[in-house]
Amino acid sequence: MKIYIACPISKYVRAGFPEDFLELMNGIYDLCKSFTNDVYFPLVEEAFGKDKHKGSGDICTPIDYKMVTSADIIIAVPEISMGVSVEIGWASSTQKNIFLVIDSNYHQSEVIRFIDTITSAKKIQINSCDGYHNEKQKIFNELKEYLKSFLS
Repeated sequence: MKIYIACPISKYVRAGFPEDFLELMNGIYDLCKSFTNDVYFPLVEEAFGKDKHKGSGDICTPIDYKMVTSADIIIAVPEISMGVSVEIGWASSTQKNIFLVIDSNYHQSEVIRFIDTITSAKKIQINSCDGYHNEKQKIFNELKEYLKSFLS
């Protein structure tokens, strides 16, 4: 099982990563790694993680496309990221399984909110207006059950 994790990066590079957001995303990564070693998370693998040279769009975009289209599952926390929306589009156009966190704190395009009408998608609703600390366990529990369903 190959997993790709999509989340906003550029907006937080400029503004700084909130601690609760990093805890959430690192927790998602750790949970995925407990199911498979084949997990690609740009925040870990690219310019902010292992390879400091993979920061520019001309380098990371083709890598991200290849990793999304070769993955079995895409886990997406889009907030209002155009980049994550593109990754969701790549995933849906290649009929990938998508685990999508819809946050009522951010307005999502109808296309993102109803992606399950064209590809297999598990959507969960959260509200991060008080931060991700209150929603983190719900996301982890739902994701764990979702990933378990691929092992049966």
